[in-house]
Amino acid sequence: GTMSLYNYVPSKEHLVQLMIDHVSAEYRYPGQVPDHRLGLLDLARQGRDITRRHPWLPREMQRPPVIGPAALRYVEHFLGLLSGSGLDTGAKMEVLGMVNGFAISYGGVQAALAEERARTGVTEQEQAAAQVAGLISAAASGGYPNLAAALAGPPSPPRDADEIFDRCILRLIDGALGLTPQEAHWG
Repeated sequence: GTMSLYNYVPSKEHLVQLMIDHVSAEYRYPGQVPDHRLGLLDLARQGRDITRRHPWLPREMQRPPVIGPAALRYVEHFLGLLSGSGLDTGAKMEVLGMVNGFAISYGGVQAALAEERARTGVTEQEQAAAQVAGLISAAASGGYPNLAAALAGPPSPPRDADEIFDRCILRLIDGALGLTPQEAHWG
């Protein structure tokens, strides 16, 4: 029965903690990472993809964390990638929180959009077009001059969600490391 689960775990909170740690075991860690910046990007991509597979994760990550063995392996690998960065311990933990938080949030939004598409039959392109139409309408109202100015600028080259994700994560990492766009090799 449903309640027999609590013969094995003391509470729902404990079960959720175990579930989060179990999902954390899905991360894969390569041995040597020659480019630590790209190693951090790889972890972020994995976090996003894990969240796509487990859309319940962002909601449950809003609880105070209890760090289990699999999550500790993640923290250890992440901090190893930041060794030699010159950041102090607090800054390293902040970078970990920013990168992991963004990856989980982004993956959660992508999972929610995919669920909506499956439920409604709307395509990804139709979803995106509706969002753009909403922004254009708001800008045309005159109430959002900064949005109107941004939309009046030259168009950005088309990017898919994965490209946008990578650029955002690299900007977070590079900003935390104090790299200029020229040093980081992104434009």
